[in-house]
Amino acid sequence: MTVTEKSFASHHRPTIAEWTSAHPGWTVVIRWSVLLALTGIAFWNTIVAIVEEMYAQTLIGYVPILLLLCAIAAIGVSWRRHLEPPIYDRQTDVIVGLIVLSQAIVIKYLVTPRYSQAYLTAHMDLLALWVFVLGAAIMMFGLRPVARYRWVWLIFLAIWPIPTRVIVLTLGGSSFAEGAVTVLYAAGATAIAVGRTWRRAAAGAAMTMAVGLVTLVGAVAVGGSRISMVTIPALAAALATSTVMYIDYRHRGGHPWSPLGRDVLPPTLKQVGRPGVVVVLAAACLAFIPVPPVGTWPSAYIAGMPIGQPQVMPPGWRQESITRYDWVTRLYGPESVLIRQAVVQSRGDVAYDKQGRPRRVMVDSVDTERPLALEVYPYIFRYDLVGDRFSPAVEVKLPEGVRSWIWTVVDDVRYLTYTVLSWWWNNGDRTQQMMLWSVDNHEPDARFPAPEMTVTANLNTMFTVMFRGNAVIQAVDQPTKDRDLLVSLGTALVTAQADAAARSAT
Repeated sequence: MTVTEKSFASHHRPTIAEWTSAHPGWTVVIRWSVLLALTGIAFWNTIVAIVEEMYAQTLIGYVPILLLLCAIAAIGVSWRRHLEPPIYDRQTDVIVGLIVLSQAIVIKYLVTPRYSQAYLTAHMDLLALWVFVLGAAIMMFGLRPVARYRWVWLIFLAIWPIPTRVIVLTLGGSSFAEGAVTVLYAAGATAIAVGRTWRRAAAGAAMTMAVGLVTLVGAVAVGGSRISMVTIPALAAALATSTVMYIDYRHRGGHPWSPLGRDVLPPTLKQVGRPGVVVVLAAACLAFIPVPPVGTWPSAYIAGMPIGQPQVMPPGWRQESITRYDWVTRLYGPESVLIRQAVVQSRGDVAYDKQGRPRRVMVDSVDTERPLALEVYPYIFRYDLVGDRFSPAVEVKLPEGVRSWIWTVVDDVRYLTYTVLSWWWNNGDRTQQMMLWSVDNHEPDARFPAPEMTVTANLNTMFTVMFRGNAVIQAVDQPTKDRDLLVSLGTALVTAQADAAARSAT
């Protein structure tokens, strides 16, 4: 090499294409770091809601572990040699990526607000997050490489919590049930990571299930916390099984075990270019789209008020029957209980019934030590209201600083109209939601919605709302027929409980 050539080589700065070819591992790391950063910016409000929900120990705690399991599965796929020709024509990638990114914006902007009353239950913004990451990956890596990780994307889709909630609640809603479902996800991720053949995939899944369930039973035996049951068994089983099967594969091939795996192949897409700018713009657009507020339901504080017990009856009303429903622990945590008190007026009033018959009202109360759980599973999941229509709620002020809301539920199948008055209050330790139900049928045998868990039954309604909008479940211009009756009873109930709490404190 001449002096001139040496001087040129020493001063030559490599192009981006040259640098990416020389450092394929860092190229992949940088692109994924940028993609994850943009995802955090685009869905910052969603991440805040998830953190608050995890703090309340609801069934969203599996999400961080699911992300780690997806990483394990993706690393396993990347360690399998799969030579692909370089990508030069980006037209297909850009078209598909634009369509997918547009869908992410549509889901967060148009679909998520439709579930404002059940936002934490549906978490449609998490579905939008999955769609955004998919579209951004297509833009930054290409359609063919993304398709090679199709089974990882399928596991990642479980970040949308609806299927997980249904399975866990069907299994009892306990910490063990949530841990078992997370172990199932770990088995799927391990099968993807080690699945060079279907036989190895099945062996990896079986080994993960065995190790995970044994660890989970051990955690239950020692009285482990909910978070430990959800995280440790699944993650430990996936890591242990993946490591053992990787060492076994290298040993059978006569290769020494290496913790770094195979050499990283250069990305088939050499440069991102303008499609990367599109991803940045999509992330910026998503960042300004709000999500429904979390943890903002007003809850009045009544010092010393007993919660988890029947309500004290105010003057002018008598209790006809009382029923306890303990299955709500699956939704709202240990020691939660739903109490239904059927109450009847001591004397009829023509203001509430033309014939002066005593009116009957159902007084339902459900309590929890985790108030956010009442937002994760609102009242529509405690009653069979599938197919009913709902009017907008109107605020009503009650004594002791209690803010309540009143609305109408229309049952078009039975030709019944219910009026509902609801509020939250707490004693500093537990929070209680009160619901007063009246019906326009004043006969003694009139039907009221019976408490029952209807999370699964409401799935059809949720998908109908997704595609057709809230209009299908709205009762427009529906009068609240029993407003005066319920407001009168609600005022008397609040005063009676406050007086009872004050007497017990003296």
